[in-house]
Parts: sequence; C-alpha cells; structure tokens
Amino acid sequence: MLAQAGARAPACYRLAPVDRRRSTALAMALALLWLALGYANVARGAAHAGAGYRFWAFQHHCYSDVIALHGDRYLGGGRPLPYLEDRIEYPVLLGLALWLPSFAPGGALGHFTATYLFLCACLLVALLALSSTPGAAPWWLGATPALVTYAGLNWDLLPIALLALALLAHGVARSGTSGALAALGVSAKLFPAAFVPPAAVALLFRPPRRALARFLAGLAVVLAAVNLPFALAAPEAWSWFFRFNAGRGAENSIWEALGTPRGPLLEALSLGPLALAAAAGALAVARAARRGGDAAGAVRLGTALALVAWIATNKVYSPQYALYGFLAGALAAAPLPLFLALSAVSVADFYLAFEVRARRWEPAFRDHLVEPGHVVRTLCWLLLAAWIARELWRRTRPREATPALSTPSTR
Repeated sequence: MLAQAGARAPACYRLAPVDRRRSTALAMALALLWLALGYANVARGAAHAGAGYRFWAFQHHCYSDVIALHGDRYLGGGRPLPYLEDRIEYPVLLGLALWLPSFAPGGALGHFTATYLFLCACLLVALLALSSTPGAAPWWLGATPALVTYAGLNWDLLPIALLALALLAHGVARSGTSGALAALGVSAKLFPAAFVPPAAVALLFRPPRRALARFLAGLAVVLAAVNLPFALAAPEAWSWFFRFNAGRGAENSIWEALGTPRGPLLEALSLGPLALAAAAGALAVARAARRGGDAAGAVRLGTALALVAWIATNKVYSPQYALYGFLAGALAAAPLPLFLALSAVSVADFYLAFEVRARRWEPAFRDHLVEPGHVVRTLCWLLLAAWIARELWRRTRPREATPALSTPSTR
C-alpha cells in the first residue's frame, strides 16, 4: 500500500480517497510504534543526567540533546530565562521549547517526557497536514524507523510540523497564515526557510496579487514579534546562534570526510548547492505558472529540493537532519526504494555517529567506517535530490503534456 502512495504513480495505481486515508492511518500507527520504541530507548538515560551523561549515552546508543541540555542547565533546580539569563545555541522557539518543560515535575525524566510528548504531537500534526496536502506521501515521514533514533534526539519535529502546516496553508490560499507559520518554523530552525522562495514566486503569479503582500507581511510580522524582544533585550545572547554556526568548521559532513578546511571554500561548498537548489525551485515555479504547469506541485518539490540539498551539502550535519530529508521525500512522494535505502542509511548513521564518540574517536573506526559513511549518506541524499529535480522539471510542463496530471482512465 505504501508503495502506491506516490503522486506520480500510474492512474490505475493512484490511491482513492479511502485508500489515502488508510495509508495515512498506517503511517501514523507505524509512527506511534517507532515513537514508543524511541522513548523506551532514550528515557533510560535520564537516570544518568549530569556530567557523565553524554559518554554514557554514546556507549548505550541512546543520546538526546534534550537530556544533555537539561543536565547542563536545570539539573540543580534552576531555570535561567532563555537568552536573558542563558545563552542558547538555538533560535528562539527552540530555546523556549528547551526551557518550558523544565517546570515539569520529575527532574530529568519529567523534562524529557514532557518534551517527547510535545514532539510526538508535532509529528502527528505534520502527518495530518501532509495527508491534506495534495500529492504528498505522509508515509515517507511516518513509516521510517529513523524516528526511533531521531524523534527525541533534538527538537526538529517542531519546525517540521510548522513547515508542513505552512505548505498546507499555502495550498488552500491562506497566504498570510502560510507566511506566519513559515516565520514560526524559521524561528525554531532555519530549514523551513527553504519554503519561502518557491511560495513567494507562486504567489507572485497567483491572483489576487495582494496574496504575496499578505504572505510577506505575515512572515515579517511574526519574525519580528518572536525575535525582536530577545534581540533588543539581550543582543549578544540572541545572536549567539548565528555567531556559533558561522564559526563552525566541517562537522560530520562530506566536507569533513574530504578534509576541507575552514574558510571561504568551505562556505562556498556548503552554501552554493543550497543557493542553486533554491533558485532552481523558484525558477521552476515561475515557469510552471507561466506555462500552465503544476505550480502547486512545483512549490512542494522546490521546497523538497532545497531541503535535501541543504542537509546533504551543509558543512555541519547532525544525524537528526535526516528527518528533514524524510519530510522532503513525503512532499515529493518519492518512490519506495529510495525510502528504504535512506531509512537504512539514516539508522546506520546514528550508530556510527555515536559509536565513534563512545570509542573516543578511535582513528581506525573513524577513518574506515565513519568518514566513508559520510560519503555514502551524502550520495544517497543527492540521489533523492536528483529524483526530485527531475520531477520538478516535469511539473513545469503544460498540464496536458504531463502524463501524471492527465485525466485518469475510467476503465
């Protein structure tokens, strides 16, 4: 059933509405299974919160930033205010998502449990939004076993839910709401910015023209409302996220495996593919809109292409970034073989990333397994990017020339 959920399947294999609902229900059921397994694995580390947590968690393959940062900040009962009293290396909404569960009873376990339940809700919201987005395949995000290892590793399911909602709002012509949701996503992590260029270009060609103004206004107003109070009250702490990331070298990425040093070359290699992917998505949307192609599909695919290019070639790769790749696969309704390959690679990547830390960066393990793993992972994501780019180009054709958009046979 899952293999049939792609939007580009032949007409005789397309899901009827009832089958799409069943496919989504199956994806949500699998997601709940993976989330339960993930909680059981990671929650045992709460008993070790504190100075020794990281190494213990690396050894037991159950590391979570949620527990690690709780131990750094809240283990003694204090609750420093984000940015005003506590410098945090995340955007504002993630800083708040870290801080608010510190009021939950139960110490480190209570903090992690409250956070995990919130992230579970974010995933279910994302799946529901995808199920209401024409052409998307929610099972790409809900059925991947990568959720076991990544759902509670960081807070990425929050911006993923906001991005999925922004795309849904855009598709139903709620441009102001779409811009506001995109702004909230960017205020949680930067990845939802991949949606802004194709969405803005689509609105430029979609009547009424004031829809673009509403989208940009919603984006700007919410960005300012969320960020400006902290930027004015504590500019050094608020801007730490940007300075921290700007100063990082190649970490866990293909550029680390290739030995690329810090400097302009690394920045160009990291940002160049993202810029090209974003430009390609925007141009494809414009071309589709002008030629009578599938502009809405081009927005989804343009967003997906930028997301995959971003995580594949960024100078820094964190294992949970795979979740954005699975969101991209859902938006593109990519084929089942790619899903299976990327799920396997993503799960293996988790164990490699933390086993090498448990071995204290043992050279043989790092050189012969971890760094080649960076290359394999990148190539797999680039394969998905190539598939999305091909589909994106097909969406720019006039509708009558695109087989997947033709009227289904009644036979």
